[in-house]
Amino acid sequence: MPNFPPLFAMLRNLAVMTMLFTPPALATAELGELPAVPDAHGFAGAFAGIHRGFLLAGGGANFPDGVMPWNGGKKVWHDRLFALDLGTADAAWREIGKLPVPAGYGVALTTAEGVLMIGGGDANANFRAVTMMTFDGSKPAFHKLPDLPVPLAQMTGALVGRRVHICGGIETPDAARATNGHWALDLDRIDSGWVALPPLPAEGRILATAAALGDALVVAGGCSLTPDENGKPKRGYLRETWSFAGGAWSRLADMPRAAVAAATPSPVRDGRMFVVSGDDGLQLNLASPAEHRGFTREILRFDPVENSWSASGELEGPAPVTLPAVPWRDRFILFNGEIKPGVRTPAVSLFKP
Repeated sequence: MPNFPPLFAMLRNLAVMTMLFTPPALATAELGELPAVPDAHGFAGAFAGIHRGFLLAGGGANFPDGVMPWNGGKKVWHDRLFALDLGTADAAWREIGKLPVPAGYGVALTTAEGVLMIGGGDANANFRAVTMMTFDGSKPAFHKLPDLPVPLAQMTGALVGRRVHICGGIETPDAARATNGHWALDLDRIDSGWVALPPLPAEGRILATAAALGDALVVAGGCSLTPDENGKPKRGYLRETWSFAGGAWSRLADMPRAAVAAATPSPVRDGRMFVVSGDDGLQLNLASPAEHRGFTREILRFDPVENSWSASGELEGPAPVTLPAVPWRDRFILFNGEIKPGVRTPAVSLFKP
């Protein structure tokens, strides 16, 4: 041990103790802003994706009169469709038409052919419809693909190679139990339709998030549903992580917290999966939903090599849930979402993991 002068030694020891006992500051995520969608409220559960350099976004639901549901407000599902030219620096959103029907809370995936819109529903029914949406810069087109085997909303999904995977969800809007079903559609063999794969070997769930990590589908979080004494759905907040590869499911490390309705499909970078926000279930017993403080801003990162979760910074400002994440270059576009119960945002952000 070097013979430090007494004062120098004291300062050195103090510095060592500070490093040992001072937690590192949590970095904020790198975010950029795109123009807000031209709607005063914004949408939760919208479909969004990219085709030919245009961000296409439509559908979803909100409370257009501004009255919250616990005060008698009516939730409205939309068919409005918008486009934003991502190749033009000062581009503005254009309203380019309508979806085939008002719908929300399905799965949207960006593919080489266009934006794949899967299932979803409205106030009265959930849908089996699967549609490929394209855009020629002037008007949208909708191409019908094989229907889902069952109607589904609030499921999760991801594109693994050229195979679309869908997992979980509910078949009717008032369902008190969720499915653990798992289906796949090969985009190179469309005529073969959806194929039933081994179901998730756990409780059915809604509002999980999914990602493609290599040749594996990873499903994380979400919530189970069980009927309460009145037959209404009661949520169970989940921290499980599952991987499907080689025809079989395997259980991975649990998340450090629950995450329901996080941005999906989950952003992926350098082989790691990022769970952005999500309802952590810590504000369930409030006297009124109006007292909700907003959803967690925390971002979680999953490393499949280490089979471990860690914190990876946090969002600045209100954190959205029930929103699509759209891959674009080395970033992900986060389109609108819900920032408090009943409250949407028209914001559109660029997230770089």
